[in-house]
Amino acid sequence: MDPASTMSSEQAYQDEGVDGVYALQVEKRYGEERAKRLRPEGNEQYVDTSLSDKFRHFQEDPWAGTTAVKDVKSMFPDNRCQMLILGGGFGGLLYAVRMIEAGVRPEDLRIIDTAGGFGGTWYWNRYPGLMCDIESYCYLPLLEETGYMPKHRYAYGEEIRNYANLIAEKWNVAGSAVFQTKAEKLVWDEATKGWQVELVQKMKGKPPQTLNIHSQFVATVNGLLNYPKLPNLQGVLDYQGEIFHSSRWNYSITGGSQEDPSLIKLKDKRVAIVGTGATAVQCIPHLAKWSKHLYVIQRTPSAVDRRDQRETDPEWFHKEVARSSGWQRERLRNFHQHFTTEEQPAINMVDDGWTWATALVALAGNINGPKSIEELPAYIKKLRTIDLPRHNRVHALVETVVKDPSVAKKLQAWYPSWCKRPCFHDDYLSTFNRDNVTLVDTDGKGLDRLTSDSIVAGNQSYPVDVIIFATGFREPFGGTPAEKANLTITGRNGVSMSQEWARNGPATLHGVLDHQFPNIFLSGPYQASLSPNFLFNDDSLAKHAAYIFAESKRRAEGKPFVVASTADAVEDWALQVQMRSLSMAAFMGCTPSYFNLEGALDKIPPEAQMTMSRSGHWGHGIEDFLGHVEAWRAEGSMQGIEVQT
Repeated sequence: MDPASTMSSEQAYQDEGVDGVYALQVEKRYGEERAKRLRPEGNEQYVDTSLSDKFRHFQEDPWAGTTAVKDVKSMFPDNRCQMLILGGGFGGLLYAVRMIEAGVRPEDLRIIDTAGGFGGTWYWNRYPGLMCDIESYCYLPLLEETGYMPKHRYAYGEEIRNYANLIAEKWNVAGSAVFQTKAEKLVWDEATKGWQVELVQKMKGKPPQTLNIHSQFVATVNGLLNYPKLPNLQGVLDYQGEIFHSSRWNYSITGGSQEDPSLIKLKDKRVAIVGTGATAVQCIPHLAKWSKHLYVIQRTPSAVDRRDQRETDPEWFHKEVARSSGWQRERLRNFHQHFTTEEQPAINMVDDGWTWATALVALAGNINGPKSIEELPAYIKKLRTIDLPRHNRVHALVETVVKDPSVAKKLQAWYPSWCKRPCFHDDYLSTFNRDNVTLVDTDGKGLDRLTSDSIVAGNQSYPVDVIIFATGFREPFGGTPAEKANLTITGRNGVSMSQEWARNGPATLHGVLDHQFPNIFLSGPYQASLSPNFLFNDDSLAKHAAYIFAESKRRAEGKPFVVASTADAVEDWALQVQMRSLSMAAFMGCTPSYFNLEGALDKIPPEAQMTMSRSGHWGHGIEDFLGHVEAWRAEGSMQGIEVQT
């Protein structure tokens, strides 16, 4: 580092009231720890289980058959529907609800999903200890409409999955679902003004069924965390013990259930869990409680803050939370205000670890972000200054809770808060005080290999009976809606969405309608905005898409219609996104994670950076984004939208 640069950086920290020498030491350590974890193969260091025949069994549905699944052919008796929704998670349900409010009859839409029931990620993930890390009064959508009161401050997985079913029943879409069914191909048909769709249903114990249907409209709501990934390790298929991915938890191996996480079958077992991210943080305390011995394999420690879980007090909930009409939107707006700008609101309604982490403006977008490349270094310096108190607090929490200083040191995270999704838990850190728990810290390297009966890290071999991969999912922010659903989408004039977006990026208005792919409603986050609460993103875009649909239908006066954004409008919107993109540039230089494509963002050539900046998230935060789209709706002319009959 240039000495003059060091002096100016130190002075910059001191100007912010921070010990400049200490801040520079932290910054230096961030760089050192990042360098340990960078790999030239990037995302190729993982195996996507959905794209590999050898590893596909890791994503088999352990819950298939627990709910009735309708035959695909019986659900499309005339091989058509008005609206096909790809995805049966909360995003798909919210699109269904908002389209029903816009005039679509429940019987005229179909929701398809490869799962065997509603819930999306909450269908697949049923590991012990699973709960949402966003406050349930914010996270669970439609609470005012359903009158539902969450049982805990942070809802557990079973409750969230049941709530998805409650929404499906309340809005009469439970009978519109076609589960264990996947769209393989979408092809635009100009003659019929709709989409030709190839569906394949694979039900356990039955031969696959293929059905070609016509749908006038399609909504792609495939979620973000769909496909489990594994480290590309030597020996995974050679291991002879029990082995599974955390998103397909095998209770026949561990004992217990999500309802009763008594993992009694592990009492004589040596268990290894690979990973220390958000999933592992939640299930490790349960594994430690029941296993004979637990080995926790860590490549990068998570920054784990307090969660302060508690049951919901009904009197408090109705008096302080659900006190008036519009309470949930008001609460969410206040939640977002804590990381939309460095200036904190006077009142903190949620008062949790998210709202204590102001520097997450780097993740959610900052209305006061840099306006030019020249301002970027000072902006990142400012973010790191803001983040230092949280960094110190979380480090101090580890030192306070974990008794062994050497273990505590290994559990301390060295990266800014925005580089990985923050974690919160009340029991994770204290788990490492147990005699039957061993932290296997690989100092950024990860495991070396598996043998028939062991995991191997460095020069040490650990014989184990059960291996659980808590290694996450295919990165959620890359690829098109086609890749997210493992299908092909061919639009006007034979244009492939995968090829077009790879060349030029998406061409949408407000992130919901692409110019070359009419009658497809998208769910972002490309050219839209981002909240830590992904369901709020989905609902915001579902409302917007439903408005566009209803207004287009009104203008079509009962005739079949095609709705798409205009070429001029999408170009203007891309420029608007690009103008705000620098607020998201703090991800450059982060420790590898799915946020920065395992470090690949730093390697993007200059000629591709322009496309990336036009394709990303609205850099001024979700409330500012919604201000723009709500003003657009209020104006009423549907500027930038073309409706053809």
